[in-house]
Amino acid sequence: MGGFLSAIVAVLIFISGIALTAVGSISALVENWNTSVTGTLTVQIIGSPSTTVSKATAVVAALRQLPEVKRADIIARERIQELLKPWLNDDKLIADLPLPALLDVELNVPSALSVSHVTAAIKAIAADAIIDDHRVWLTRIANFAQGLRYVALALMTLALGALVLTVAFATRASLTEYVHVIEVLHFVGARDAHIASQFSWRALRQTLWGGVLGLMVFAPALAGIAWLARRIDVGVLPPVTLPLPYWIGLGLLAPAAALIASVVAMLTVRRSLSNMV
Repeated sequence: MGGFLSAIVAVLIFISGIALTAVGSISALVENWNTSVTGTLTVQIIGSPSTTVSKATAVVAALRQLPEVKRADIIARERIQELLKPWLNDDKLIADLPLPALLDVELNVPSALSVSHVTAAIKAIAADAIIDDHRVWLTRIANFAQGLRYVALALMTLALGALVLTVAFATRASLTEYVHVIEVLHFVGARDAHIASQFSWRALRQTLWGGVLGLMVFAPALAGIAWLARRIDVGVLPPVTLPLPYWIGLGLLAPAAALIASVVAMLTVRRSLSNMV
């Protein structure tokens, strides 16, 4: 088997690490977004500056009287301009834009009935108001994240299949190389279980080394990804902290691969030796 198996395992562990990181990052990002916007509404009141301000003030006053509403505030124009800067990057253009009045509304209980009551109260004052409860884009992001999970699972399944096939073929090649030694061992009374355990232990060591090597290569790649992510403006993407299960899963990649390789080598040798007798 030799360095060939270790090199293949290193590549497979690297691929699995990338897949696991993608799942962990997207899941954490969706969770951050979901936590920050669940139970909130964004209300746009469009029109001339004079009418939008008066309508926004009236809407906020009405919403604060509703039991469904925990908080209702007008978002300052300066804050809206600040949110637009990462996208437009032109202060003069932003200052000249006919921006709508924006309201940030937080509900006591996020439910369809609460949203319906609040919407009716808003429309009674500002019929042309646009109300966004964020469900549409959150659903799309959740579906996208689920699709990425399936892709990552497929990649890890392919990596597992490649590991099993690689160990099986490498073990058969080693058996062919040492067939005369095995015959001598049989002649002096060595049992198949003992011979298989030697191949199994060898596969475990080489796979574990390959897994560690793959993680060593993956570590700077992960650091590079984190560095690039930090350079993205926080107005575009919120900071993401990978959860503890991700780090546990990443640490278990190499031992799991070594254990699987050990079992595959053991079964391959036992089956091959039974055919030789």
